[in-house]
Amino acid sequence: MASPAYSDGALRATRNLFLDALAPETLQRLRPQLERVQLRAGEVIAPPNVSIAHVFFPIGSVISTITRMSDGTAVEAALTGREGMVGASLALYQLSTVQECVVQIAGSAWRMNAEMFLRELRSDPSLNEALLRFTHAGIVIAGQFIACNRLHEIQERYARWLLMAHDRVESDHFYLTQEYAGQMLGVRRVSVTLVAGEFARAGLISYRRGSVTILNRGGLEDIACECYAAVNDTMQELQGCTIRKEAVR
Repeated sequence: MASPAYSDGALRATRNLFLDALAPETLQRLRPQLERVQLRAGEVIAPPNVSIAHVFFPIGSVISTITRMSDGTAVEAALTGREGMVGASLALYQLSTVQECVVQIAGSAWRMNAEMFLRELRSDPSLNEALLRFTHAGIVIAGQFIACNRLHEIQERYARWLLMAHDRVESDHFYLTQEYAGQMLGVRRVSVTLVAGEFARAGLISYRRGSVTILNRGGLEDIACECYAAVNDTMQELQGCTIRKEAVR
């Protein structure tokens, strides 16, 4: 479905922070090429080693960039929501990626033809600079994830992931199976089941058949490892934005 026409006053109301931070003239050129789509949980929007067909700018959806092993197991390398975009390899003029981009949490996003976006990158230095800043932040955050997965306990990492997901969705409620969470955190599903049970009994979340509701964000922040704050600090420093929701204490 093609995007409807927008008035000048609405041009900066995409609800994606990457797009809304662009120069007005850049966004005005991009806007007619953006198509709003609904993404399904589990949908692979960028298969590995295949030319990128579209770039995506999430609004309410959350996209995982994952590294998959030969036995099918996977670990999350990046998490993208309304702060950024999927397809940042184009910043380095790479038309494909060795990793897989899959929809972690269903929701809406803006979609744009990758070749058109690449042409805009080549002709617009300010857009190229914005994407390079986002890519730099992604590299720093990926390094933080590596350290987190190696050094921190599952309770800390699960709390960190729930907070990051909560920041990127439009409500306190989202759908996430424990099997998928285990894959993304690099642990067995039973480990996530045990931790989710602990969090539910403590009144931090409710969980039923893959449906997660955040009940006590402040409590989750108390448990989460330092990586949650580090990721947000990196976004603030390198991208000049934050999507962190305030906890009600």
